[in-house]
Amino acid sequence: MSRHPRIGVPGMWSNSVHGLRYDGLAVATGVLQAIVDAGGEPVPLFPHSPMEFDERLEILDGIVVPGGADVNPNRYGAQHDERTGITDHPGQDDADARIIRACLERDLPTLLICRGMQLLNVELGGTLHAHLPTEPLDHVGSIHRVIAAEGSALRGAWGAAEQDVSSYHHQAVDRVGDGLVVTGRSEDGTIEALEVPGRRILAVQWHPEDRAAHHAGDRAMFDWIVAEARAEVPVG
Repeated sequence: MSRHPRIGVPGMWSNSVHGLRYDGLAVATGVLQAIVDAGGEPVPLFPHSPMEFDERLEILDGIVVPGGADVNPNRYGAQHDERTGITDHPGQDDADARIIRACLERDLPTLLICRGMQLLNVELGGTLHAHLPTEPLDHVGSIHRVIAAEGSALRGAWGAAEQDVSSYHHQAVDRVGDGLVVTGRSEDGTIEALEVPGRRILAVQWHPEDRAAHHAGDRAMFDWIVAEARAEVPVG
């Protein structure tokens, strides 16, 4: 009998986690539950582990890089904005970026959410808008439509050309990184999805974990990553 696909989820090193005396590792419960509901087994990853990434990925069948703090502007040559909130742990961006690059090199199934999508773009030479305007569309705490490109993995996962999504971000992709293809946009033109031709990588700007329990479009993102990861599970 085949085991459940193991989906690695990089945790965010936080200075304060409710219930702990000191700092801790934070992973959104919604992400973990959505992976479980899709038939996968989530495996939180500690960013400060000394284990080589090749060794870590050997035991995993897929990766979900979740949302979180902003990517450090130094990584894409931008000035710090007073509204930018970078990670507590200075090595977080480097650790997550190494995981993303390893997934690219190994063609490991990967779902990148919000910060994860932005970090992918930056690592491939792209830049970010430091702070989006709130008009004509406020991307912080809103529900809005995203249109998926024809022939994209996003449209295939949805089984539809567009869906409403749960949005919570104040930054977004500006210049698109090398080798990335825009496969989703919101009504105001904001880039909402990126893909890498020839790789099983789907990056989305919204938070599908917010409504995955009851929204087919959001659940489809986790169904997609678990289905792709299942192909990596050894038989027997």
